[in-house]
Amino acid sequence: MTKTIASLAVLLIAGGLLAGCERSGQLSQSGQQQLQAGQNNDTGMRNRNRNRFVKSDYVVDDSDNVKARTLLDSIEKADLSKAERDGLVQMREEEKLAHDVYTTLYKKWGYNIFNNISKSEQTHTDTIKFLLERYGIDDPVKSTEVGKFTNPKMKELYDSLVAKGEKSLVDALVVGATIEDLDIKDLEDLLPKTDNEDIRTAYQNLNKGSRNHLRAFVRNLKRNGGNYTPQFISQERFDEILAGEQERGPVDSQGKQSGLGQGNGGKNGQGNYRGNGQDYGHRQGYGRGGQGNGQGGGRYGR
Repeated sequence: MTKTIASLAVLLIAGGLLAGCERSGQLSQSGQQQLQAGQNNDTGMRNRNRNRFVKSDYVVDDSDNVKARTLLDSIEKADLSKAERDGLVQMREEEKLAHDVYTTLYKKWGYNIFNNISKSEQTHTDTIKFLLERYGIDDPVKSTEVGKFTNPKMKELYDSLVAKGEKSLVDALVVGATIEDLDIKDLEDLLPKTDNEDIRTAYQNLNKGSRNHLRAFVRNLKRNGGNYTPQFISQERFDEILAGEQERGPVDSQGKQSGLGQGNGGKNGQGNYRGNGQDYGHRQGYGRGGQGNGQGGGRYGR
């Protein structure tokens, strides 16, 4: 258990998760009145909630749904240190924690950002599972059931985070931002501890996804009258992340962006564009397709 996870437990136990998360008004008076209405059943509540809050506009970039085999299978294995093994075990349950909390909060609030990001988090925990299997490390996740964890501390965190997130939509979005804040901190602490290209590539792509998720939670939090102050990464790092646009496309072991776009020309051409990690716009990559006849366009950008 890392210091950051232990710190999150302390924040939750002390009831201080929201201490640095200023809510500049929470919901409007009419929104608060609406929140008190219609508690008959979960399905009815979700349907009403979809119309009650400012609509979530976040769409997960396809590359945030990490495809472990495609991304990592061609990279050679290397010897593992104890720190590398411990890091993989830690991140397996930490990514499951994110998935399970978001799945539960989506059922509560029907707010689509939780549904979208929970699906991305499933691919993140599956990516770590792929590496555990690759290196013959015992998987700490013994059940895929939501809220089930081998580590009792993780179970306590899940229960505490869900309890906070079920108080209001603003609290739920703060919980989301806090989890992503924690993930970024832990991944950026683990990256210097490994020189294995496959593990570094996995961590870099998970970290990119967490940065996108953090931006989305904070943006939706502000749209619903709240704000977030980082609990784990520095304020400077937090501001740097929020200043960037949504990052698109896979990254390599150094966090540099490169990718292959699938052509859609008459001959199923392949479109290629290689980014330099600094371009945040949308690009079109083009390449010769099929027999060298039709043009294939690959959508790619960051």
